[in-house]
Amino acid sequence: MTDRRQTILRAALPLFVTKGYSSTTIMDIRKASGATTGSIYHFFEGKPGIAVALWESANDDWQKRTTCQIGGGTPKEMVQASVKGLAEWALADRALFLFYEDMRIRALTTPELKAISDTLREGFDRGRSIYKTWVEAGAVRDMPWPLASALMLGPTYDYLRKCGDRREHRAVVRSLAELAWQAIKP
Repeated sequence: MTDRRQTILRAALPLFVTKGYSSTTIMDIRKASGATTGSIYHFFEGKPGIAVALWESANDDWQKRTTCQIGGGTPKEMVQASVKGLAEWALADRALFLFYEDMRIRALTTPELKAISDTLREGFDRGRSIYKTWVEAGAVRDMPWPLASALMLGPTYDYLRKCGDRREHRAVVRSLAELAWQAIKP
């Protein structure tokens, strides 16, 4: 990734978080990054392209953190790794998490963010497939995937949105990971 492209992304994130996606303009990003309008459009297809690039990078970072924690790959380990990976990633950069969340919700109704909704749908479908194999093996309770997904990650998302400046998260994250498994274990 070029320095200029990265500079534009770094400048856009705090604007999206403080002003909101809808209120942030290319002019705001240009001023904050020092890039020319032409340079911005050289790297991105406008504001949606910047938002998608930031979101995809954040999503990749979260996946990497989760993958590093999986261990032996049992359903319990995978569920807990997903919770811990999400929490560690979000707590490492709260602004990025808040932006990620905003885009995750906004992508459901904003056609210019279709790349995000497509990625979310693909991840949801992969999760459904994995969960189905666990159900068939008797490793987890048989329940609809949307419910299982909400029980596993929903409380963690909620905590992360509300935790703000709290300093000590380790015990809470361990509890959330354990509760995620308790919610779906057979």
